[in-house]
Amino acid sequence: MLADRVVSQDYEVELRLNQFGLTASELISVVHQAVAARAGFVLNHPLNAAGQLSYIYGTGAVRDTLRVKGWEIDRTGNIESTYNPTTGMKIVFQNADSACDDGRDPKAISDKGPAASKAVTLGQYSLFPEYEKEDEEQRKKENAALWYLFVYVNGDDVRAELSFPKRIEDGQFKGFNERIYIIKPGEWASMMPKVDDGELPAQDFEINVTRKS
Repeated sequence: MLADRVVSQDYEVELRLNQFGLTASELISVVHQAVAARAGFVLNHPLNAAGQLSYIYGTGAVRDTLRVKGWEIDRTGNIESTYNPTTGMKIVFQNADSACDDGRDPKAISDKGPAASKAVTLGQYSLFPEYEKEDEEQRKKENAALWYLFVYVNGDDVRAELSFPKRIEDGQFKGFNERIYIIKPGEWASMMPKVDDGELPAQDFEINVTRKS
């Protein structure tokens, strides 16, 4: 099912993300940290450890990036998200089986539960909501627009999109209002940190994010 809107050109992506107070570079940095955490999987770990590490560190990276800008940790409905009290937008980190594929909607690696389904439904008309009373803050959180940062990893093929689903049925997303392509097929290699031949990569490094022209 085609999304109502697909934003894929780099200049369009930056303009759209700026409307949310975000940048592509920030989200690409989150993906770097999630991919690095996934690479920490070893044979003796539980089988689902790679995905769990990606989710844990990806969620943490989203919060590290956005809380300094006024976003907040939110766990309404036991959904780990990062919430912007000004715009009424939430972002959830999500491992996916695909991303940035025009012919295929991203699918969550693990099925979504009733709480996620309810949150997606409630958030359909709540982006940039207006509330007159401060005591309605909890209602605002419950009805926030729920966006997902979908991250797909298959070896050296890494892709990511920030997308706004319409609903969840039978544990999976069904249709999207909007999909914003952050890392498209073939772009990941140009976003990797450069390491000189013969040198071991530093344990701590600053990621230099570049976009393909």
